[in-house]
Amino acid sequence: MQKNEAAIRKSDRAIAIWIEEQVQRRIPVSGYLIQEKALQFYKSEPSTSTSQAGKEFSASKGWLTGFLKRNAFHNIKITGECVCATADEGAAKIFPEELAKIIEDGDYSADQVFNVDETGLYWKKFPNRTYIAKDEKTASGHKTSKDRVTLLLCSNASGDRMLKPLLRGLGTLKITNLSFFF
Repeated sequence: MQKNEAAIRKSDRAIAIWIEEQVQRRIPVSGYLIQEKALQFYKSEPSTSTSQAGKEFSASKGWLTGFLKRNAFHNIKITGECVCATADEGAAKIFPEELAKIIEDGDYSADQVFNVDETGLYWKKFPNRTYIAKDEKTASGHKTSKDRVTLLLCSNASGDRMLKPLLRGLGTLKITNLSFFF
C-alpha cells in the first residue's frame, strides 16, 4: 500500500467517525455536508492534498458514492420527533357550539370576535434526509433547529381586521425594517 493510499484511508475513517457522531447527536448529514467535511479533512492532511494521479482532491459526487459504499452508509428519510396528540377530542367537538352560544348571549358581532394563534418559523432549512450505517434501519428524531422565531397572529372573525404579527426570538437579526411588534 502506498503512503498516499494509507493517508486517504485514514481520512476516510475520520469522516466515517464524524458521520456516526452526527447521527448519535441527532444531526442530519447530507451528501453535500459530507463532501464539505471531506475537503476539510483532506486539506488538513498534507499527504492527501493530491490524489495518485496528481490532481487536487475535490470530493466529487463520484467520490461520495464510493465513500458511502466503502463505509456501508445508506441514505434514509428522517421521520422527525414523535408528535403525540394531546387535545381533548370531545371538548374540541363541542367547542364550536359553545362559542356560538357565548357570542349570541353576549350579542357580539363578528368584528368583535378575535382569533389568536402562535406558530414557529424556522428560517434555516434542515435536510430531510441523512446517512446512517447499513446495519441501522432508522435514525431517531432529529435535533430541532435553534434558528427559529415565534409568530403570534391575530384576526377578527369577519376578516376585516388583522393585527400586526408579534415576533419573538430574533436574537441578532436586524429588526428596523420589519413591520412587526417585538
